Amino acid sequence: MPELLHPILILLIGLATGFVDGTVGGGGLLSIPSLMLLGLPPQVAIATDRLGSLGETLASLSKYAKAKKIVWKYVPPLIILAIFNSFLGAKILFTIDPATVQKIVSALILVLLPLIFIKPNLGLEQIATSKWKKIIGFIIYFLLMILAATFGAGVGPLVAYAFMYFFGFTMITASATKILPYFFLSVSSVAIFARHGLIDYKNGVIFLIGMTIGGYLGAHTALQKGDRWVKR
Repeated sequence: MPELLHPILILLIGLATGFVDGTVGGGGLLSIPSLMLLGLPPQVAIATDRLGSLGETLASLSKYAKAKKIVWKYVPPLIILAIFNSFLGAKILFTIDPATVQKIVSALILVLLPLIFIKPNLGLEQIATSKWKKIIGFIIYFLLMILAATFGAGVGPLVAYAFMYFFGFTMITASATKILPYFFLSVSSVAIFARHGLIDYKNGVIFLIGMTIGGYLGAHTALQKGDRWVKR
């Protein structure tokens, strides 16, 4: 591969990943396999992707916060769970084959995907849910964030579905509310991965720039297009 082409590809992967993550999440399904194809080992690809997510989350957070789409009362407990799971997920990542985690995430997507068709209006309007339903939602979120901390790819849409079903969020408020907790998870994870020397900083800085721009554009597009477009 020509020397100049490699950083351009890293930047483009970051842009595409950031756009998807800034809209609904799940960009890791694109970025992690792509980084691996460019020669990064699986754990290094995951760690470098987590570095890029720092820029994406801050960029999209600024757009959603300004638009007042974040349900702030849920943010503190979600942050606590995210930080705890960052340590747990990193520990799992060091001891389990990432391919196994990817299979688990794929299976969960297939399980939760029918919710879109069973409830056609899910995520299109804010609804009230019961206390017990919210408790179940926090439990589901806890389990999903273990996967997010371990592998990351594909978990964003699952969290959004859980927020819509168990907390009654719209598609956009679900995407917006999950961003700040994921930022804290990313900060903790990056610190752990850096200590173990897993981050490829040469590619990671370029990837972070791409994800930052993509995240801002993704959030902007979601706010412009609305819940129905994001859900599709």
